[in-house]
Amino acid sequence: MKIVAERRWKIRQILFLVVSLWLVTGLCFASSSPSHESYRLGSNDLVHIQVYGEEDLNVESKIDGDGSIHFPLLGVLVVAGKTIQELQEELTVRLAHGYVRSPKVIAYIVRHRNFYVSGEVRHPGGYPFEEGLTVHKALSVAGGRTEKAERGLLKLTRITGGLAETMAVTPETVMLPDDIIVIEADNHKFYASGEVKNPSAYPFKEGLTVHKAIAMAGGLTEKAEREKFQVLRQVNGREETVSVGLDSLVLPDDIIVVGEGQRIHIGGEVKIPGRYLFEKGMTVHKAISMAGGWTEKAEKGFLKVTRTVGGVAQSSDVDLDAVVLPDDFIVVPQSKRVYVDGEVKRAGDYPFERGLTVHKAITLAGGVTDKAALGSIKILRKLNGQEQSISVALDGTIMPEDIIIVPRSFF
Repeated sequence: MKIVAERRWKIRQILFLVVSLWLVTGLCFASSSPSHESYRLGSNDLVHIQVYGEEDLNVESKIDGDGSIHFPLLGVLVVAGKTIQELQEELTVRLAHGYVRSPKVIAYIVRHRNFYVSGEVRHPGGYPFEEGLTVHKALSVAGGRTEKAERGLLKLTRITGGLAETMAVTPETVMLPDDIIVIEADNHKFYASGEVKNPSAYPFKEGLTVHKAIAMAGGLTEKAEREKFQVLRQVNGREETVSVGLDSLVLPDDIIVVGEGQRIHIGGEVKIPGRYLFEKGMTVHKAISMAGGWTEKAEKGFLKVTRTVGGVAQSSDVDLDAVVLPDDFIVVPQSKRVYVDGEVKRAGDYPFERGLTVHKAITLAGGVTDKAALGSIKILRKLNGQEQSISVALDGTIMPEDIIIVPRSFF
């Protein structure tokens, strides 16, 4: 009988070792992290303790806030701060002192205590820790970041040896229970100033282009430069001015400066004289169209552009297809005129044309009245600064600024 009992005892020991191995490599290992051996138990961890052959000593307990559990025979047992291995060794030693013969103790973690996510996430709070949990997965569990969240640096607070340590982490960093991720609000802004409709500060977003930033500021004003912009940017602690285009990326705290666009000036015989926004490839004809077109008195055949070259203003004759440059001053002169007065139906001034005769000028004025003395027509013309009266026939050629006088007949 003694031999049978010993065999049974050995068989039970072997079975216990098999179960223990399964627990260690199965349940326990499945819930272990890369740092499982050094993992320290803490409040809210749920642990399972099994003593082979002693069902009354099998316990599954959540660690209290003071770091303890209640264990049969031994009473209050402080386990916080211990590893699973240290807990097993302590229970083995204490149970062997007068309670259980050669106790075989297995302990493992059923459920870890929480990790925490706070700040700019959709569902801040505490969540059950899972082995292998990464920062990226933890943020997903909390619903992900809000629109106001900082998208760059990630920080994690971890309690080690009773001291809280905050560290920079990546999305792939493996977390531990009690870790706290705080997602801060993104307080970075950019500034739009100058020729935008709503100059102000605006929230910065990753991937923001100058074009999108200007759109956020209401778009460009009518006076704004359309192609080239400047950004005031902090570089190594110093403010620098950077030339950018619409597709350039904006950085946090950039100040986008939209200047007034290059201009051309249009004066003379156009309907709306003034300054107009220069456009690359613009012609004289298009510029005049922007100014409302010609007036009735405009000289369409003779146009002048005044252009500054090397600091010196130079005027030159141009045609309608000539290309305009920034700061050009286009002058549309009044057409040369002739004046018809006296016994005509519509006395007044009329456009001068080359080859214009007295007869044609009188026709422009509606013809003569019944009282006209066609044989006594005179022209008042300035010669050498003095006005002279010249007798002319109906087929006589006239010159610009001539005054044609058709006198009355008294017979």
